[in-house]
Parts: sequence; C-alpha cells; structure tokens
Amino acid sequence: MTRNGFTLLEMLVALAVFSIAALALLRLDAVAVATATELKAREGAMLVAENEAARIATDPAAPPLGVASRRVANGGQNFVVGQSVAPTPDQRLLRVDLAVRGADVPATVRLTFIRSAR
Repeated sequence: MTRNGFTLLEMLVALAVFSIAALALLRLDAVAVATATELKAREGAMLVAENEAARIATDPAAPPLGVASRRVANGGQNFVVGQSVAPTPDQRLLRVDLAVRGADVPATVRLTFIRSAR
C-alpha cells in the first residue's frame, strides 16, 4: 500500500520545530529592541555630558570645587548630571568629572576634562 502525504505525528513534529524557531526569532527581536533603547539612552546621556562640558568650559567663572548634582531635561528625556571638580597638581587647572545617567535607564556616561581655574 502506498501512502501519500504526512502522518499526524510528522505534522506535529514539524509544527513543534517551526514554533521553536519562531520563538527564537521573537526573542532575538526583543533583544534588538532592548539594545536599541539602551543605545538611545546612552546617546542622549553623552549629548547631555558634552553639553554640560561645553557649558562649564566656556563659563568665565570657574566651577566651585566639590561635588554637585542636578537634573537636566533634553530631547524629552530626564537625566541626572553628577559633577565633581578637583584641583590638579598644576594650580592653574581644574579637573572636572561628569557622570550622566538617564532617570529611567541605569546606564551611566562618564566624561572628564580639564579647564582653567580662572
């Protein structure tokens, strides 16, 4: 007797293999979306850090020594900017460390630069 077609068991196995592959693709898509979201947050934090560095570097008055923190909104996102200002061995220069993180994303961007103490 010749048979044409597939048995029910063969169809169930094929369906199981297909569903496992589809679930793997869905998981890959979810990881890609999460990565893109984190990258966007890091990019925004870097932009805020660079803006803060430009603001501090171009301010005629030197920033006060010590640690400070403030909230900044940029591009519809909220960020927390941590600032640490310390003297360098050369008394004419200050070291400024910035740490920026998104209010709802734990990724932190760090930026350090040197500016005149005057």
